[in-house]
Amino acid sequence: MTRPVTSRIPTPGDLAARPAPKPPAPTVQRAVQRPATPAAEAKPKSPAPPRLTAEEAIAPGKLKGEEHFRKFFLFGMRRSGLPAHARLVGHDLVWRASHATGRISPTLNPTSEVLAHATGLTTGQVDVAMQVLHTRGWLQYRVLQTGPRVGQRVPRLTIPAAALEDVRAWLNQKPATGLAR
Repeated sequence: MTRPVTSRIPTPGDLAARPAPKPPAPTVQRAVQRPATPAAEAKPKSPAPPRLTAEEAIAPGKLKGEEHFRKFFLFGMRRSGLPAHARLVGHDLVWRASHATGRISPTLNPTSEVLAHATGLTTGQVDVAMQVLHTRGWLQYRVLQTGPRVGQRVPRLTIPAAALEDVRAWLNQKPATGLAR
């Protein structure tokens, strides 16, 4: 009796023994020179937007009348590229601050321990996050001049000018959905 012939499953060694397929030869395309239209030549190229210096970029930006501080702060924090711990502390601080100005009341000024408990971070991580927010222009400190807390440093949230321009450009290119605007 003869055995039926079964096909053998190829092994990687069988596949490696085959020559690799050759890529097709590159085709040469000739550049077609089209005559320039007069309208294209008449348009002057728009200059590149002016670049901000480092001091200008982290300086507090000026909100326009219809712009809401909390909305622009939250969008800016999300788009900023800040470390996660700094964004988390910034999001916690924005809910403690005035929604219109970003000022944190001296009576509600949270300590590192309060922020650590609220965010789940250690006090050291909160201190580093606060320093990152301060050096990148998202947080400024003012010293109280009057009242029972004279000399106390109180934080104030700000939106850096570069981040504010980025958020404005992002909102202008984004289609209006009713939810984000």
